[in-house]
Amino acid sequence: MLRLLDERGARAWESVSKTRFFDRETQSGRLIRAEPLAEVPDGASAALEHPRVPFISYPWEWTFSMLKDAALLHLDLLARSLAEGITIKDATPFNIQFIEGKPIFIDIGSFEEYRRGEPWIGYRQFTRQFLFPLLLRAWVGVPFQPWLRGDMDGPTAAEMRRLLPLGKRLRPAALLHITLQARMEERLSGTAVRRRLGAAGFDAQLILANVDRLHRLIEGVDWDPDVSGWSEYRSYGHVGRDREDKAEFLEAALERHGPERVLDLGANDAYFSDIARQRGALAIAVDGDETVLDSVYRSGSAVSLVLTDLTDPSPAQGWAGAERPGLVERARPDLVIAYGLLHHLIYSSSVPPGAVVDWLASFQCPAVVEFVGPDDEMVGTLTANKLQSELHPGRDAASFKDLISQRFEVIAERSLQSGTRVLWQIRPRR
Repeated sequence: MLRLLDERGARAWESVSKTRFFDRETQSGRLIRAEPLAEVPDGASAALEHPRVPFISYPWEWTFSMLKDAALLHLDLLARSLAEGITIKDATPFNIQFIEGKPIFIDIGSFEEYRRGEPWIGYRQFTRQFLFPLLLRAWVGVPFQPWLRGDMDGPTAAEMRRLLPLGKRLRPAALLHITLQARMEERLSGTAVRRRLGAAGFDAQLILANVDRLHRLIEGVDWDPDVSGWSEYRSYGHVGRDREDKAEFLEAALERHGPERVLDLGANDAYFSDIARQRGALAIAVDGDETVLDSVYRSGSAVSLVLTDLTDPSPAQGWAGAERPGLVERARPDLVIAYGLLHHLIYSSSVPPGAVVDWLASFQCPAVVEFVGPDDEMVGTLTANKLQSELHPGRDAASFKDLISQRFEVIAERSLQSGTRVLWQIRPRR
């Protein structure tokens, strides 16, 4: 991966590359490696080569613990770089990615020499994109992901002040980082605030004191998730009963296709994603249950995690719809796993079976899928409050297999012990 630098960026790189901080953090794996190129492309003052980030995810696809760890990493790097006269000029989660389950800072261009008397110019951005979303979840009980997906700049201090219950609003941390900032936003522009702080003799020690306060605040912030039905998924009888058969069936598909990138849809505890990862594939586990995925992340899993609703996945966003590509474009799978998913799309989300098959075909790669028949106990639970007239046709095994066969070639099939569930290994028709 190549990064081109202008004259200012080249000067900043020269300063950063000479620090002990840079060597230490790249060796630790918390800061992406960078090697200068001897031959610089026309129009650039310098060029750096980085390892390619295997999969890009966005803050609204992260769980609470992922955003918390990313925030702490940013603060750690800022404090350690300041000790050697270097600062981070912005404070956005987009500078951080998760590789093998660990956060890594990937934007070398964000580092520059600290100018004496300058305040921390990234403070407001840090509060809006890191601190306030975490407090929104921990103190208000509201998920931050929909907010960041709708407005990636995050809530303003004034918005946070209105959202907080009175008891939380009076906490010292809230008064300092929310109320005080909201008042400054009302009275002064960002430029005026920066100018006044500079004139007041702001220095690196004041920044470090603020960073330390934020670090202690965020370390102490926690989210106590409600127990969701899917966090107890392994307690369902069919899960333990069928897991070994599903694993063997998946192993055969991995052996046959040798995929480099596997997309596990409705991954739950990422058990099957991890099988793919152990086989050498980049495994991307997608699920809509934050409680489940947060538990997977905290377990130390090296699988790439994406929190999103598959009936409304992260779309392409940003300038010309290309700045932040949608989930499927970023994932580019060679194999899709869809265990324990299709019947939820058909029954819980009322997606017609034919549309589900078309959706699977849109990935343009082989897939391993589980079909759950209408007589299955789980389907009975999902349809308990639905009339038969509300259910789409094409839900029985023969009809659904006919729909599959129109778009795919079925290359392996296995019935599970229940008699109501079937596994299919399929590949697109040429």
